Amino acid sequence: MSELQLYLNRHFLNRAQFAAACAISEAELNDLLAAQILPGPSYVVSENATINSAVFGESDVNDTVAGEYFRGCHTVWCERAKQLVAEHGETAAPELMKQEFMRDYIAALTEMNTSVWHLRDCFEADGTVNIAGLAENAELHWKHLLLGTFGICTANPVSAAEIACKGVLQEKLSHLTANGSKTDFSAAEARGILPVVDAFANAAMWFSPAEYARSSRKRLVDDLRPRLQAAMTM
Repeated sequence: MSELQLYLNRHFLNRAQFAAACAISEAELNDLLAAQILPGPSYVVSENATINSAVFGESDVNDTVAGEYFRGCHTVWCERAKQLVAEHGETAAPELMKQEFMRDYIAALTEMNTSVWHLRDCFEADGTVNIAGLAENAELHWKHLLLGTFGICTANPVSAAEIACKGVLQEKLSHLTANGSKTDFSAAEARGILPVVDAFANAAMWFSPAEYARSSRKRLVDDLRPRLQAAMTM
């Protein structure tokens, strides 16, 4: 069995397994996906030995079972979707799900703008909300939720706040380290940045062997951390 298949088996479920974990039929799963109320599969492995994701596009693979792979913990989103459908009906539920995500995501960004990192595209220097920028950011992240993106890159993508946290930490690290390419750090800089690397490592997914070399984890954790540790000893 390939390393990629082992990774998929560890963190993801195929369509039938995911439907069973959500206690719904595959037909009901199809309906929820079509209604755009539920994250889609994070990976799709084809019969032609390729794997496709919304983050990394298409890559060649070997010894990997064809199918759609859903992040196992996304059953949390399915439970909420089912609850909204039961309470408000199939027509209203998708928009309510989106509104909940947007509300919680914006609240998380607002808190982290002062506590973690100033988000220049969403807030002015004095903290005033950039309404258009914040709305655009939240809308983009809702679309990526539906695409299954956060199942790929976020360690615990079960809430808008968790998704926001990973994104803000990545933005902070990217700014402080020239997207992981900076090599000359003072000891003081390294001491300040290393805790951010550790926090990001906890928030980010490990990434599969098919994409690890291009991943934020490699760039902003595994490659960056040794340079920071070395700078602290100089």
